[in-house]
Amino acid sequence: MADPLQLSSSGAVSGALTVWRFCDGKPGHERQTAGLVAALQARAPLRVRVIATRTIRYAPWHWLRAHWPEPAPEHPPDLILGAGRACQWPMLAAARALGGRTVYCMRPGLPHTLFDLCLIPQHDNPRRGPHVEPTIGVLNDITLTGREPKAHDLILVGGPSRHHGWDETALLAQMEAVIARATGPLLVGDSRRTPRSTHEALMRLVARPTGVPVSFQPAESSPSDWLRTTLAGARSVWVTADSVSMIFEALTAGAGVGLLEVPRRRQDRITRLTDMLLQSGQITSFADWQAGEALQAPNPPLAEAARCADLILGRWS
Repeated sequence: MADPLQLSSSGAVSGALTVWRFCDGKPGHERQTAGLVAALQARAPLRVRVIATRTIRYAPWHWLRAHWPEPAPEHPPDLILGAGRACQWPMLAAARALGGRTVYCMRPGLPHTLFDLCLIPQHDNPRRGPHVEPTIGVLNDITLTGREPKAHDLILVGGPSRHHGWDETALLAQMEAVIARATGPLLVGDSRRTPRSTHEALMRLVARPTGVPVSFQPAESSPSDWLRTTLAGARSVWVTADSVSMIFEALTAGAGVGLLEVPRRRQDRITRLTDMLLQSGQITSFADWQAGEALQAPNPPLAEAARCADLILGRWS
């Protein structure tokens, strides 16, 4: 496979890097590759093509035959990015037929040696090697310029999952305590996993008179960039313990992060991850905050997409 770009003697990138970004339609997966593309664009000129995996049928057969089911592209891919199982075979088929380096942004269901690089979160217990780079949490598309005004606090509510149960009464009590101590505008957002009864309870909660402005943004009517832009302007962020990806997004935004407690279904890699973040002091439990501990903003903010972009360009320059 050809090297994706050449560097001039001054270190500047010569020519544009052609990036194919495969998308499976799942926002969580697409935000991972969007964050990596944004970090690469900050470092090198890119020519980006976005490909929906649903348009590429029979990808395993295309890979087997080293065939790409489209006319030969004017610019073959130099980097091929994707996240989500539906992206795996299309990525590999494109690479085998047209060349380019494959970068898969999570633990693959296929052997990781089929990819040039897999960016796998540490909580999946990856072993670093030629084809594997562990990451602190999943990548995301939160980017900071350093000029964002920190104008509000934020509460992000998830929902029950395989790893966590749900106690609506206990959660609302925690949120009431946070709202009672707020010193400025406070925004509340839920997710598509939030139970309907909790959604309705949140609307009633923010409608109560408080000492500061409190508003609610339902996930069902949120603009696609609401979370990204709102996190960038947040001083502190409270996140329910089930929402691991939002915890790392808040750390990337440079906010102090507090953990709202929800029941655990079992002790596993996801629940152990929040324990690790609490023990390392990267996030603060609700109980410790009630006892007087302040939420501490990470210094510097987490920047895994930027680190991985540097790794990719450094490895294949």
